[in-house]
Amino acid sequence: ILIILVIFIAFRDFVPSIAVILAATFDALFAAGGMSLFGITLEPASLVAIIMLVGYSVDTDILLTTRVLKTRTGTVNERIDNAMKTGLTMTTTTLCVMFVILIISTQVIKIDIMADISSVLLVGLIGDIISTWFMNAGILKWYMEEKGGKIRIRRVRI
Repeated sequence: ILIILVIFIAFRDFVPSIAVILAATFDALFAAGGMSLFGITLEPASLVAIIMLVGYSVDTDILLTTRVLKTRTGTVNERIDNAMKTGLTMTTTTLCVMFVILIISTQVIKIDIMADISSVLLVGLIGDIISTWFMNAGILKWYMEEKGGKIRIRRVRI
């Protein structure tokens, strides 16, 4: 609930705030679906992975949203492309690390908790690519082009 409040305070506008919250919710549900598909039970470790995923999702969505709304130069598509370069680099790097952790934890040292965490994060990060770069980017593009997108962004210190 606190994260929702911080997002609304930071953006002070309904559409960008809801887009960030929807993307984070989608990622958590996508990860839960992956857990069901792969037979991973909801235990403390997998719950921690979902919470980490929500934090990661909010981070990538705020990266996209602030770059699209705050940048004064370029078209909306150029702003999205600029944010996408950074965001996809972050996500690809994290996906590679989670894949390595999954391989090591299942094949080398056999730690089931690490395998569960990395599996949940792998599935969730794939969902994050979909929700951030297709759903949220589309919502922001529509918002900026059709609604004018005049917005003030305040820095929130926590």
